[in-house]
Amino acid sequence: MIKIIKDIYTKYALYFKYIISAGISFVLDIVLYSIFLLILEKKVSQSIIIATFLARAISSLVNYLMNKHKVFNYKKESKDNTLSQYFGLVIINVTLSAVIVSYLSSIFHIYSTFIKIVIDILIFISNFFIQKKFIFNNNKNNKITRFILPIVCFIAIFIKIDEIKIIFNYNLLDFFNMLIWSLIIFYLFKNNYYQKDKKILNIFSLIMSILMVLGYSYDYNYSPNLVYKSELHILISLIKLFGFYYLYKTIFNYFYEKITTLNIKQHINKTIDKFFNHPYIYSFLILFIIYGIYLIIFYPGIINYDNANQIKEVLGLHTRYLDSIIVLNKNITLTNFNPIIHTLLLGGLFKFGVYLNNVNLGLFIYTFIQMLVFISCLSYTIKFLFKEGLNKKLILVILLIYIIIPYFPLYSITCVKDTYFSIFVLIYIIELYRYLKIDFKIKDYIKLIISMLLVILFRNNGIYLILLSFPFTLFIKEKKKREIIIISILIFSFNFLYGKILLYNEIPNTSIREMLSIPFQQTARYVKYHEEDVTKEESKIIDKILDYDTLGERYEEDLSDKVKNKYNKYATNEDLTNYFKVWFKMFFKHPLTYVNATVSNVYGYFYPNTYSWYVYTGLNEKLEEAGYNYHFIDNFEVGRNIITGYSYAFKNIPVIKLSVNCAFYTIAYIFLCLVLIINKKKKYIILLLPAFSLILMNIAGPANTYFRYVLPYAISLPLIISLIYIELKR
Repeated sequence: MIKIIKDIYTKYALYFKYIISAGISFVLDIVLYSIFLLILEKKVSQSIIIATFLARAISSLVNYLMNKHKVFNYKKESKDNTLSQYFGLVIINVTLSAVIVSYLSSIFHIYSTFIKIVIDILIFISNFFIQKKFIFNNNKNNKITRFILPIVCFIAIFIKIDEIKIIFNYNLLDFFNMLIWSLIIFYLFKNNYYQKDKKILNIFSLIMSILMVLGYSYDYNYSPNLVYKSELHILISLIKLFGFYYLYKTIFNYFYEKITTLNIKQHINKTIDKFFNHPYIYSFLILFIIYGIYLIIFYPGIINYDNANQIKEVLGLHTRYLDSIIVLNKNITLTNFNPIIHTLLLGGLFKFGVYLNNVNLGLFIYTFIQMLVFISCLSYTIKFLFKEGLNKKLILVILLIYIIIPYFPLYSITCVKDTYFSIFVLIYIIELYRYLKIDFKIKDYIKLIISMLLVILFRNNGIYLILLSFPFTLFIKEKKKREIIIISILIFSFNFLYGKILLYNEIPNTSIREMLSIPFQQTARYVKYHEEDVTKEESKIIDKILDYDTLGERYEEDLSDKVKNKYNKYATNEDLTNYFKVWFKMFFKHPLTYVNATVSNVYGYFYPNTYSWYVYTGLNEKLEEAGYNYHFIDNFEVGRNIITGYSYAFKNIPVIKLSVNCAFYTIAYIFLCLVLIINKKKKYIILLLPAFSLILMNIAGPANTYFRYVLPYAISLPLIISLIYIELKR
């Protein structure tokens, strides 16, 4: 009998060891759970959740070690990936169990515990063969990683959960996205990009995976609750964290390798090669034809709410801007709420149309001039990159980007100040690059200074972009310290005197409220959710700044306009000081409320899975209400519908849609910064500083996921990537 038992054990020893290992881990899980619960129960909220996951993490690690060394006798390779493979399998197991049990329970209406037992047994059996054949197979060829990790990445992207359960409401577009991402993910993992080990990129990947987990929750309900609300939410968060880490690590390694090793043959068609005899002229003509079609269809141009108010200012009509400031002269309706030079240019040409009794013509003249300047700057960029030696095929790709991505042609005919500002930032970056590369002559300094002045004149906070970028050239061009200091002082002095000139001419500047979106949003959220903790004295102090009675009702998580628009323009410095004392005091009562208010207002600039409107395709009705008959041409309505449909369909195309996503550009610039650091080209980080300064301004700004604010560094990205590529090749 003993011999028979011994023979059976010898024959099936591997299976017995596997079962014993699982049994020990199960018992250990229960014991550890009990111990942790006993320790945490009276000290920590959500002690059950914390105890469960601490116990499961330790018991899983023990099971991993026993399976590796005792069950399958795995011998360590030079590069041992079994830990990540094992825990990737654990995540897939738990996810499959949760999804299948939830799905079958809803269909068959059977007691879920019975279904879970059956499913978990099947998963337990399948795990044995997966671990034996792939994870702990001494003769393996890393197949399991290429199989499991892509699945985890795929699950991380597409798994959705609300406040109660996993969501299954996928539409046809979702399935198309799944197909495209599946092909991309398996291609990247097939070529082993996930194995590259660059620590700085790994750290960035971890940060991005954390942002993705938090971003999903804030995108759903403007709080981090979906990260830790229940055991299921924590499980999904861990799956997303693990999956997004490897997804970002793989993607970053892929693009890093492409940027640093890409070698494209120069040979192109002879007909196309003629393009490069006159790259500026040909680029200009191509863009003029394409963008001109947009202009004809959207004749006389596109204006938004701010543009309508700018025009009304020049026409001498009352605007909401006057309600937010103390008017210096009641006879003057102009303000510097939007850059005064842009207001005068736009409003002046519209007013010229009024004199001609054709307001459409006046608006068209402005739009036409703006489009010409816009495509001139893009064409100059192409010519500049050609002179710098960028591969011809890459130059044609950039030209194609200028044509295909909708925001380029649409913003060229949209009358917002950001259009001029964006292309002047583009030119400034070119001049900054030239300054890093060559010794400037007087004419070169003049071009650089002019580009700086244009940046300042077409955005009220443009001075910060200059001061947060150009002075850092001191560390690169030490022999030019005097010139750099003089130029910096000159630019700062111009900005200061320009503001004084406006005040001298009784043109008021913007309200201080525009700088206080963050604290105002924090106070509003506090009042909305913790009004019972606000004392009468505190409410009176807040009321002197923000109209306390309706403050909570006006609060919108991702837009501060309704809160700050009720700012008391007659508030004194003492009132503001008292307000900030209350604001500071409230922070210590509910700090998480302040954090949530801030993150809710900015997460879209870091979470690349949320999209808001990014282009304008209409005419604001404010001027029509004032009696000015400007309008689109009815005969082109079909064309406008086609272009509008194309622009909004564009943001739903898998992968390509990232080009119109706010967070994509933040991630891209950080990634390029890391590429420069790794390759010891740190001096060219200066080229990224204009973008980083604008990202900081967006964090302090009034609106979340506002592409107009991203436009300047979105337009500059093809140039920046090209310049970095050129320098790495050199």
